[in-house]
Amino acid sequence: MKKFISLKLALRFLFFKGSDTFSSYASLLAIGGLGIGICSLLLTSSIINGFHDTVSNKLLSFEGSGRLGHIFGKTASIKNPTIDSLISKSPQSIIPFNSGIALMRFGSLSEGVVIEGLDIPPSAISKLKEIENGNILIGRGIALSLNVKVGDKVYLQCISPKQSLSNIPTIKSFIVNEIFYSGLQEYDNSLVYISLNDSRSILSLQDDQVSGLIFFDQEFIPDDGVEYPFYFETWKEKHALLFEWITIQRWPAYIMFSLIAFVGLVNLIAAIAMIIIEKTNQIGILIAQGLPYSALKNIFLIQGSFIGLCGGLIGGCLATVIIFIQLQYEILKIPSDIYFMDHIPVSFDYIMFLVTLIISFLLSLFASWFPVRKIASLNTANALRYE
Repeated sequence: MKKFISLKLALRFLFFKGSDTFSSYASLLAIGGLGIGICSLLLTSSIINGFHDTVSNKLLSFEGSGRLGHIFGKTASIKNPTIDSLISKSPQSIIPFNSGIALMRFGSLSEGVVIEGLDIPPSAISKLKEIENGNILIGRGIALSLNVKVGDKVYLQCISPKQSLSNIPTIKSFIVNEIFYSGLQEYDNSLVYISLNDSRSILSLQDDQVSGLIFFDQEFIPDDGVEYPFYFETWKEKHALLFEWITIQRWPAYIMFSLIAFVGLVNLIAAIAMIIIEKTNQIGILIAQGLPYSALKNIFLIQGSFIGLCGGLIGGCLATVIIFIQLQYEILKIPSDIYFMDHIPVSFDYIMFLVTLIISFLLSLFASWFPVRKIASLNTANALRYE
């Protein structure tokens, strides 16, 4: 019964519609401030996780889970025991590739490109199951630079290290089969895909020579390493500096936007304290009627908990709506030549949302304790002096 009385009085004090008083709006202001702080914190977390997930997925699609190569950048025979044994484990997810540099020409225009020779293009940028001989896949940046469209004929020119500058370089024509766009300028502006056989022809390699292997399945990554002169490098190791930068940026952003939520907690303390001061006479009446101090404290602790719960739910709902709109319509744009994408990525993390809401509720309950502890020192006679 006492708990029910405390709850009823807490809700009455919380939404009291008195005239000419600020406390009637203090609780709503506290809820709004805490909601804005929670929303800012959740959006920050979603954007940081979105950047991490988007960049990871894009790099994974290009680089694979990892790559096997020669320490000195040389090619190796596909019949090499190390390479042959790895391919035999999973021919569909471990594929050979060749890599080199060439000059692409279209009309009077030319552009330096990086050749990636493999038979199966990355699924994230192409729907093709296989790259046929004579076809080429190019990035949007290269296509815009050379004014190339699908179906145009382009020429690749490469001087092999085995040839001298006085010899006639290898030139081969290709039909543009697809123009891909990943949002990663490093790849869209320089990378082209051709078949493995065509890459051997352009790079003047023998029929069994490859630059290395691409692992597209995490399950087949060699845990015990590989023998000299080969080395294995995962996509995270290759781009370690990039992910280190994302990690460094994560915690300062969390701290900065957590301070906004902290301001909401300060508003909560001020709101509870103002309600206690304004309701001093009514508190004195309740004490005179025999209501224990513990029940009085519960009244304002319930108020603080309710403010924290409402602020957290409002902030969480607002953040969810913004994230949903951004995921569906990509309204917030960013320059793709600076970042790795053309819009702000977001990632909805259920665990992060739940943890944030629970912490906000507990901190609101804890913050309410500061003004509530003063009730025990309240003088009943002074409170009822003018009643």
